[in-house]
Amino acid sequence: MQINYINNSSEASWRAYQKYLKPILKETLRLTGNQEHVSVNVVLVDDPEIHTYNKDFRDIDRPTDVLSFEDGETEDGIFQMGDIIISVDAIRRQAKDYEHTLKREFCFLVAHGYLHLLGYDHHTPEEEKEMFGLQKEILNDIAPKND
Repeated sequence: MQINYINNSSEASWRAYQKYLKPILKETLRLTGNQEHVSVNVVLVDDPEIHTYNKDFRDIDRPTDVLSFEDGETEDGIFQMGDIIISVDAIRRQAKDYEHTLKREFCFLVAHGYLHLLGYDHHTPEEEKEMFGLQKEILNDIAPKND
């Protein structure tokens, strides 16, 4: 399991959150029945940068909280999941809005991104129920709601 963590935000404090990436990925892979020979990139950015990605790749002219770009190739027996781009500005905003800790919101967006890279989505009520149920289960021990 390889996780590349890139902090493109101007805040060094986000480095401390790297320790949650592996436990979240392990639990995500376990619950979805996927193997652990994977590689993924997690990139932290600010709102202006994620706004650019959202406009360029999704033709949506506003910032968002998280974007996932699937790779799906296998190289040397390692499944390349892809890239997750997360806005640190959105983490702060949403933590406040949902009355979560920064840790909980960070972990939620990471789990959300991992699931998207594994093919999960939330376009229909059924898909949303499955994906959000998995997210809740993934985060139960790692970043409980009141944590």
